[in-house]
Amino acid sequence: MTKRLRTVLIVLIFLLPISLFGQSDTSLSVAGPEDYVLWSAAVVDAAADRLEQSLGDKALVWETIGNYAGHSVYLVLRGSTSRAEIHDTESDVQISIRGKATSVVGGVLLDPESLPRKQQRGTAIEGGARQELTPGDIMHIPPGAPHQLLIGPEEDYLYLLIKIDEEPLQ
Repeated sequence: MTKRLRTVLIVLIFLLPISLFGQSDTSLSVAGPEDYVLWSAAVVDAAADRLEQSLGDKALVWETIGNYAGHSVYLVLRGSTSRAEIHDTESDVQISIRGKATSVVGGVLLDPESLPRKQQRGTAIEGGARQELTPGDIMHIPPGAPHQLLIGPEEDYLYLLIKIDEEPLQ
C-alpha cells in the first residue's frame, strides 16, 4: 500500500464517524434497515437536560423517542410519586438513567379506575415487592402487574421506558 493511499484511508477512518455521528438531530441516522435509529449518549443527555429544565413542579415530563410496530420508546422524568397502575396488555421495560426511585410491583391496586387503552390507575398498592432503582437498573413489568414508582422529596428520577405491545391511542 502506498503512503498516499494509507494517508487517505486514515483520514477517512477518522472523518467518517464525525460525518455519520456529528449530527445535532434528536437521533442519529446511519445506513441500516428501515426504522433503524441510534441515539447517542450525547443525544440522550441533551434530551434529559431539556426534561429537567421543563419539569418545574410537574409530576412528570417525557419525550417520545419513537413509535414502532409493537413497541414505543420514551424518555421519562418523574418529579413525584406516580399513581399506581396496571396495563392489561402492555409490558414495560424501564432502564434507570439518573436519580433514584422505589418500585412497588405486585400486590393489590387500591381504588382502581378503568382508563382507555386497557389500563387501570389507583391510589396505591397494598402489599407488593419494593425495590430501590438506581442508574443502570433494568426492570421488566409484565402485563397485569400492579406497579408504582415512589419518588422521594427533592428527588427526580429519569428513565428510558419501552412499552411493548402498547395499545394505540384512540
